[in-house]
Amino acid sequence: TTALLYRNGRFDRELAPGHHRWFDPGDRTNLRTVPSGAASLNAFEFPVLTKDQFSFRIIVTPIAKIVDAKAYFDATPDDHSHFGLHVFHFPLLQPMLASMLLDHVSQQTLDEFLADPRGGLVTMRDALAPALPGAAIEDLLVTGITMPPEVRKMFTEVERARREGLATLERARSETAALRALANAARSLQSNPELAHLRMVQAMETAKGSKTFVLGAASAGEIGLGSSK
Repeated sequence: TTALLYRNGRFDRELAPGHHRWFDPGDRTNLRTVPSGAASLNAFEFPVLTKDQFSFRIIVTPIAKIVDAKAYFDATPDDHSHFGLHVFHFPLLQPMLASMLLDHVSQQTLDEFLADPRGGLVTMRDALAPALPGAAIEDLLVTGITMPPEVRKMFTEVERARREGLATLERARSETAALRALANAARSLQSNPELAHLRMVQAMETAKGSKTFVLGAASAGEIGLGSSK
């Protein structure tokens, strides 16, 4: 916090940190304190329109810091306190920021804006300097974006269609992989018939419950029957 000492309504000096005393029988001294740390200002909500004619509302929260306590107090001499807390008061900030945001968003499509909502806001900080005497914008935060119901529905349908397409593609990939595995197995059995016998043995060992296995003919006229398990 920065303390400003005024005598007879005129600025006397800025007080350094520490204890201070002065003699003032006529009560002509006035002490004003100004917060020196960065603080968030009131959030502003603005309607905007993109280049492809999508309208929505954007909420921007400026982060400001007092850089010249005397200049700030002289420009806003009224008491801006609420329940003991200092309240920043920059009446020109909202209209200037609204104008800049409208121009910024109108040069982008909705997809371009949503890809980088904060893109371009940094360049507005210096341009907003006339609206903040004695202070400076440290950051502009996009704290909310409110789309109309029809736009939200459109995005939901697009996302559903995209995910359904991905699911269909994944099923096709799985089926292709399964067919490829079966083709490889068929080629292996064709080149090595003994693998079929081994596979049969595995099936018999892992079978559950009572099963009957019918084996192929070993030679002409001979048929072998496997016993039940």
